[in-house]
Amino acid sequence: MLNLLPLLLAPVLAGPPASALPKSGSCPSGYVTSGGFCNPTSNARPAVQKTGSCPSGYVTSGGYCLASSERASHAVIKAGSCPSGYVTSGAYCLKTSQSTSKHAGAAALKKVGSCPSGYVTSGAYCNPTSNARPAVPKVGSCPSGYVTSGAYCLGSSDNAKTAVPKTGSCPSGMVTSGAYCLSY
Repeated sequence: MLNLLPLLLAPVLAGPPASALPKSGSCPSGYVTSGGFCNPTSNARPAVQKTGSCPSGYVTSGGYCLASSERASHAVIKAGSCPSGYVTSGAYCLKTSQSTSKHAGAAALKKVGSCPSGYVTSGAYCNPTSNARPAVPKVGSCPSGYVTSGAYCLGSSDNAKTAVPKTGSCPSGMVTSGAYCLSY
């Protein structure tokens, strides 16, 4: 599971709004080091770990692809064909339209087993539906405010806080909740 962690995290951590990223080399512009993470500053743009050339609308910033504007499309690292609502851009899938989910944290996830509740299978991905809540890959027990849904932890309410699997100490603005870092 640990070898898949960067691929599983990328869909969760990439795309608007900017969120903490696992640290790999120096942090992208607008991010600061906090433990094993690159934590976004107040003016940070969305970023995703770099795999080959950056997708359309993103520029290279160290080992990351950084959105060239706040309007950049949500990007996920490509695994097989892109999920519905996304198009291929090099080694990435880019969202072609505004999110179909009413929950900002709900984004396409790399599929592991069955998709969590509120998500539908689209190739190698779980794509959020309009009622999808935020979900993260399950590592041990789910963090506070999340419930198990297959191989995922799913936000138990509309107010679920942002969660990321923990690698080292949690970035500022987040606290430890089991094997996860959870936003305040």
